[in-house]
Amino acid sequence: MLLVLPVSQSTWALPTGIAMMVWVIVLFAWATQLIVKALNQQEFALMLAGCMVCSAAVGLVGVMVVAVNGLPL
Repeated sequence: MLLVLPVSQSTWALPTGIAMMVWVIVLFAWATQLIVKALNQQEFALMLAGCMVCSAAVGLVGVMVVAVNGLPL
């Protein structure tokens, strides 16, 4: 039998949340650097890469919100 505990009641929730928020901030910083470089060089591929990194960070935030609040059924 598999025991599943809610994230909010476990002892590793706070360190995991802080680590994920740091990861999101790093992703947004990287996306910003890519987009600025794309604007300076007028390079579409870098702009697309920056948008993809930014959307990955937004997706990670969405997963964190669902994990903390639970998925309403």
